[in-house]
Amino acid sequence: MDCKTFQERINDFIFDRIEYSEDLEEFLEHAKNCESCNEELSLYYTIHRGLGDAPNPNESDELMEPEKELENIFSFYDEYFNKQKILKKAGKISIAVFSIMIICAILYFFFRTFDYL
Repeated sequence: MDCKTFQERINDFIFDRIEYSEDLEEFLEHAKNCESCNEELSLYYTIHRGLGDAPNPNESDELMEPEKELENIFSFYDEYFNKQKILKKAGKISIAVFSIMIICAILYFFFRTFDYL
């Protein structure tokens, strides 16, 4: 993601309008790697939280520094995307194992039918 696209998506991120997808993952990755965009995001987030526009991410009345809130949000999304990657790998492994089992069953019945075993 480039800086221009990032800046266009800042409000979508602050108001939780970016779906949990590659777009959000790219947005967060850019925020971590581009200091100027990270500072801009922090500034926008601080302004919106101060005005009461942005939703409180932890759903409590306790006030937290906007920078700390952003760190918590980033940590949450990092954990979420890591879990999603693990689940995708597990799904692929499950499909591979299931496919091997079906092939083995078909071969077993094929050889059994023609008395090869």
